[in-house]
Amino acid sequence: MISKPAKPADNTAQFGEAGIPKLMLRYSLPSMVATMVSAAFNIINMTFVGRSMGPLGIAAIAICGPITMVQSSLNQLIGNGCAAAIAIKLGEGDPESCREILGSSILFNVILAAINVVVGHAFMIPILRAFGASETIMPYASEYINIIMFGFLFGFFMMMNPMMRIEGYPKRAMMTMLLFAGVNFVCTPLFIFVFHLGIRGAALGTFCAQLSTSIWMLAFLTNKKRHIGLKLRYLRLKPRYLLQVMQLGLPTFLMNFTQSILSVVMNTRLGLYGGDIAISAWGITNNVSSLVGQPILGLNQGVQPIVGYNIGAKNYQRVKTTLYYTLIAATLISIFGWLLTRLFPAQILAFFNNDPELIAVGSRMLVVFRAMIFVTGVQQAGAAYFQFAGKPKTSILLTLSRQLLILLPLVVVLSSLFQMNGILYSGPISDFTSTVIVGIFLLLEIRRLNRLIREHGEAQ
Repeated sequence: MISKPAKPADNTAQFGEAGIPKLMLRYSLPSMVATMVSAAFNIINMTFVGRSMGPLGIAAIAICGPITMVQSSLNQLIGNGCAAAIAIKLGEGDPESCREILGSSILFNVILAAINVVVGHAFMIPILRAFGASETIMPYASEYINIIMFGFLFGFFMMMNPMMRIEGYPKRAMMTMLLFAGVNFVCTPLFIFVFHLGIRGAALGTFCAQLSTSIWMLAFLTNKKRHIGLKLRYLRLKPRYLLQVMQLGLPTFLMNFTQSILSVVMNTRLGLYGGDIAISAWGITNNVSSLVGQPILGLNQGVQPIVGYNIGAKNYQRVKTTLYYTLIAATLISIFGWLLTRLFPAQILAFFNNDPELIAVGSRMLVVFRAMIFVTGVQQAGAAYFQFAGKPKTSILLTLSRQLLILLPLVVVLSSLFQMNGILYSGPISDFTSTVIVGIFLLLEIRRLNRLIREHGEAQ
């Protein structure tokens, strides 16, 4: 008797049944570890550049940051939107639509990356100059970004990493990020210090990490054991699904894209009032801030399938409980980051480079600009929740509130009035104001969830 082939494993029912703390530990903890490793490596990578090329190398990476953020924004537009759409469809019991969403999303992301590479190379020098590159920074920045842009074609692995969590494999999702960091960690110092490739070595290390991780992710998605796997027949552009994906992914895209715009404005203003050394200090401040932002991002990534599934299944009590735990965890992470920047600012700067001027300028920037970092956990987790809950308009508003609607105008206005001091104090004002706004929306959402719980007869 011929046995039937085994059906792909479905691990998604646990999102509606298992205890919330247990689910969050299982899904968020690996993701947090992975994002923290990624953030730590970004710091180490910049340290390699700072130790080998000094403040100018650090400034070059800071100048190129907005360009890489644009591609990262596109990856997350499709990736997070795809994951949110699939999580909701799974809660509704529609796996076939999930497969069509996945195939359409991957194809669309590759097309966007190819366009970005062509446009970026065609206008590279004018873009770098507009982004604040001085004549001394330009050679380093152009060498670095010229190689980095080719890696954009393999960026879909970042887009698809949430699929591992949705499939029920959070540890494999963590391994994806660890693989990226590990390959980068081995290749970058090898290219910089052994082969003496300078800043090109840092770019080549990142390229090798992107390529190897893409192969790993592709092998996972095409495995026949996957419940929502990738097959050639699903690689078709379907506007109906892509529209839903982009609506759900738009908040994350806007958060990263406005960060790119903010970095351009910051670089140009800092170059005007503080010179190249201030741009270098901003690059370090951004990297150190990611030690707080990235773990919260990892927390949100782990929570995403839990919230999305239970929204689709109308299990509103579980949604509310997940929201509470997420806000508490995000707040604890941001408080830890605040203590770190209060107690060891000079030591943190000295880790990157021993230049006395860089340490002095960077320490003050870290202390003042991130003075209210302890409240940003609520802002970041709250805005992400509305995205996972299928409310992209609210999430977009909350995402834009901090960077585009509050921080960006503050940087422009206050720097015109108070030069460097205006730039530095715009940070804590923006962090506090945007967190208050998110808090108001969260209170209204909790009231709505309570009403839905009563209507559906769910017991607390």
